[in-house]
Amino acid sequence: MKMQRLVVLVASTSFFWVAFGFTYVQADIILGVSASSDMGSGFGTDIQNTVNGVGLPGGIPDLNAPHDGTAPDNSWVGDFMTTGTVTFDLGGLFLVDSFSFWNQNGGGPGADGITGIRDVLVETSTDGSNFFALVGGPTLFAQVPGDVALPPEIFNFAPNLATHFRLNIQSNWGDPDQTGFAEMQFNNVPEPSSLALAAVVSLLIASRRRRR
Repeated sequence: MKMQRLVVLVASTSFFWVAFGFTYVQADIILGVSASSDMGSGFGTDIQNTVNGVGLPGGIPDLNAPHDGTAPDNSWVGDFMTTGTVTFDLGGLFLVDSFSFWNQNGGGPGADGITGIRDVLVETSTDGSNFFALVGGPTLFAQVPGDVALPPEIFNFAPNLATHFRLNIQSNWGDPDQTGFAEMQFNNVPEPSSLALAAVVSLLIASRRRRR
């Protein structure tokens, strides 16, 4: 009975185990992220559209879901600005090992995704004031000419403690008037204590199987 309760506890925390001896991983999207920019908001867009899941199925934040064609109510573009910064407040200190990014696509305002971000510097911070380049982070986002059911680019890097992420936008794919993107979501990895619990459960499961 104790063994059954422990397995239920682990399942409820969304851990997935593959086999005894493997590392546990957790696909855990960070919710409640807010965004701000020094580029303003043009075409009736809202910078919060980039973190609230609008444009994704059901309007729910997700790490893998396809995004609709970009429109003023599901994406963001600067107010006649092509370069600047977008800062994401994660709402706390998280260990982040990847993010999913949906660029501005063929839905506009520029044709064939030319409004989307091209060259970028990704930075992180643990206090919202001092930012440092993300080691292993991307320096270029792909152009997205399509406008239907578009998957994200997913960028992986060494786990990084952060309260904030920042995009230093340096260019776009050819729009002379504005730059923008559709969505960005962040993945939180388990704390060491969670990993330890998962390892213990793995040992107990393996031991029980051997006894059978």
